[in-house]
Amino acid sequence: MTMRHSAGWLAALAAIALSGAWPAAAQDSRVNVGESPTPQGTASGWTATPSLAYSGSWDDNVLLHGNGDAARSDFLSVLNPRGDVEFNGRRSQFAGNYDGAFLIYRDLNALDSYEQHGSASFRRLLSRHFSVFASDTVAAMPTTQLALLVGVPFLRTGSRINDFRSGIDAVLTKRLSMTTSYHWEWVEFDQLPQFPQLRGGHSEGGSLGLNYKLSTRTSLIADGDVEHASVGAEGQTFDVMNGGVGLEHAISDVLRVSGLFGLSRLGVTELNPARTGPLMKARLTRQFHTAAVDVGYSRSFVPAYGFGGTTDNREFTVRLRLPLWRRLYSQSSMSWRTNDPLTPGALSLRSWWAQGSIGYTVQPWVRLEGFYDGSRQTIDRPGGELNRNRFGFQVITSKPMRIR
Repeated sequence: MTMRHSAGWLAALAAIALSGAWPAAAQDSRVNVGESPTPQGTASGWTATPSLAYSGSWDDNVLLHGNGDAARSDFLSVLNPRGDVEFNGRRSQFAGNYDGAFLIYRDLNALDSYEQHGSASFRRLLSRHFSVFASDTVAAMPTTQLALLVGVPFLRTGSRINDFRSGIDAVLTKRLSMTTSYHWEWVEFDQLPQFPQLRGGHSEGGSLGLNYKLSTRTSLIADGDVEHASVGAEGQTFDVMNGGVGLEHAISDVLRVSGLFGLSRLGVTELNPARTGPLMKARLTRQFHTAAVDVGYSRSFVPAYGFGGTTDNREFTVRLRLPLWRRLYSQSSMSWRTNDPLTPGALSLRSWWAQGSIGYTVQPWVRLEGFYDGSRQTIDRPGGELNRNRFGFQVITSKPMRIR
């Protein structure tokens, strides 16, 4: 590892130590400023929350080059307007969000761009035991360095995502509840001649989840899903099926654990025969009055829009929210992922995202934060190690408003 990379990782460890926890899943250009350290109570009716943030940061690998190429550094300014709207009624709930960012570089002006994220969700209670829901998330970014993209190398090229989900929640008996849903995803990239493996595509499928209460604290859970994916302009298809059973247990009112085990199966394709592998999911959540920690692990076969079409995907995530003193708080998380393609000859990926921030609430509507935002990825080829670190500050203003 070079001196520059060593210094970056040492600085990352220092930032983690300052924030009091492991950092979080990083986005491409800015730290997530959406979650307030002091969550507010839910009120009935309409609520709108306009927000504006400015951040300045030093980026040590703006072009996302691997360790065999010269990395360029630059100072990045981000102006981040956003808005949230919520409705809470007796039977209906709605939430909408738009999050844009003007990215302005001091020296590399050709990289100036506009990044966009948006989402909407709706839930309707049709009866005492029956409700329907739907949600849609869209994103347009100047790079592929987004944790939502599975099996994709970090590159400076445009990426666009649309993720739609809808379904039904039903309480079937006093002990048994069910969730069934439909999922559709579309991914597109600006093409790079040197990376023909970056193909994009779409997928759709359905899932079914059951929860049977064995006691007031313990439930038997079962999950199953099937997904059909079409990857690349040539339309290579992949069918993936997952199914497993497990337990969910509330150790106390503030500590909950769950685990699920089963099988993941890739159907026959034109590239390889059918494959079967393990399915594993585990999660631990702990609430400490105003602090919270969330730890999760999963492994299964998933369609990928980069190398190989379908991968054996393993992922570990830690998130922590921690108040430090009065108006001082920290938020951090870390995500690690491995993607081993099931297609012979395709390249494996190892990806890591981290984020840590310390903030001070000047007023209920103004916060100041210092942050670290890092990522690392390795590909099984010469020069296939990429490191990126950003350090900076941000000023966040937001104020909820009731709409009558």
